[in-house]
Amino acid sequence: PKFSMFQKLAEDYEKFKRYVKWLYLLYELNTQIAICEPWEKVFCNVLLGSCASLFLYATCAYIPGYCLSVFNLVWPLAVAPNLPNTCIANSEGLCGNESGAVLT
Repeated sequence: PKFSMFQKLAEDYEKFKRYVKWLYLLYELNTQIAICEPWEKVFCNVLLGSCASLFLYATCAYIPGYCLSVFNLVWPLAVAPNLPNTCIANSEGLCGNESGAVLT
């Protein structure tokens, strides 16, 4: 039997929904949130999301040079080819133009 493109997309969407639900169930089981009451689940999810957001913001705001180097390492083709590289690495391999203190 021939499937139309809409039927194929609907099946793929249902598979995707099942996969996301499965991932959320794994998250709940691994973090032990599954045994909490609904209001406790909301509190824990908001707390975890807030901590993750604060960590990502602080990482990008206070050590942008390192974030860019990790980004370039993970996705090397995403770098714009016409941006000048203003980093002149010192003997330790660090740029020296990152904001914040560097632990030695």
